[in-house]
Amino acid sequence: MDTIKNYVDSVFINLPRTSEMLQLKEDMLTNMEDKYLQLKSEGKSENEAIGTVLSEFGNIDEIIEEYNLDIDSEEDNEQNVPLSEAEVEDFMQHRTKFGMAIATGVALCILAPAMMLLFREVALLFSFTSPVAMERVDLLSIIPLFFFIAIAVGLFIIFGLKEEQYNLDGKVVLLDAPTHVKLDHEFNEFKPSFAKAIASGVILCILAPISLLLAIVLLGEDNAWSVIFLLGFVAVGVFLFVFYGVLYSTYEKLLSLGDYRPEKVIAGKLTDKIAGFVFPLVTAVYLFFGFLYDAWGTAWIIFPITGILFAAFSSLYQSQIKMKRKK
Repeated sequence: MDTIKNYVDSVFINLPRTSEMLQLKEDMLTNMEDKYLQLKSEGKSENEAIGTVLSEFGNIDEIIEEYNLDIDSEEDNEQNVPLSEAEVEDFMQHRTKFGMAIATGVALCILAPAMMLLFREVALLFSFTSPVAMERVDLLSIIPLFFFIAIAVGLFIIFGLKEEQYNLDGKVVLLDAPTHVKLDHEFNEFKPSFAKAIASGVILCILAPISLLLAIVLLGEDNAWSVIFLLGFVAVGVFLFVFYGVLYSTYEKLLSLGDYRPEKVIAGKLTDKIAGFVFPLVTAVYLFFGFLYDAWGTAWIIFPITGILFAAFSSLYQSQIKMKRKK
């Protein structure tokens, strides 16, 4: 039943929420549920019953044509990007690899100084303690530092370029009803894993300073293992945050949820342009009063005031777009 309801919701997601449309949506949902119950009573399995109901459902284009609806303005059409089921799967595969690469790159950047310290500590275990030997060890320890950073930068560049090829930034993704229902089901199945990953990441970040303190207590203050343990725990925790965060935002992007709701995407196009003008201007005003009137300690108030006003304007503009889309 939930699958059918999600299907109907996805069909009407971009239609105006008039009383006529709401009644039509309610009637369709009732008819589809009745058909589902009938098929179940005939001995059909749940998957067979749902598949039959969805296949018999009319095309959304027929509804739009029948009621002579113009659901999108010209501005909306410029923001909309329809994706097929195959394109959605391709994008999800890319984003999984993208999330893994970015998360790995961030973790490597965190681990880079830890590897430098680890290299030095291992060298000390082999009694390289003479001044000349230690000078060489300190010099060679820079190699793993830059090696890890080089790999991370390479991952950022390669997968960043691949991300640009999809050109979905600032766009509203439109899905056909079956694809929307399928993706919504996958998203609901993903949420428990996301919650566990975030909880694990938080636990690791809490354990990081604990490991630091334990290493100091057990090994003394003058040791690098405390920092190595700290950075190791943080790197794994941040990896979980980034990887699962990318996947979560991908589902929201494709399903037009959260920060990817149509009104937010459309409003973002204007607010980004305004922000590119307003905030440099505010900085210039701050510098002007600072240099001319030596008001460095008081003129900073212009930044939080501008931020509050800009947030209020953005919220109001989004509300207006949302109301416009409902009409």
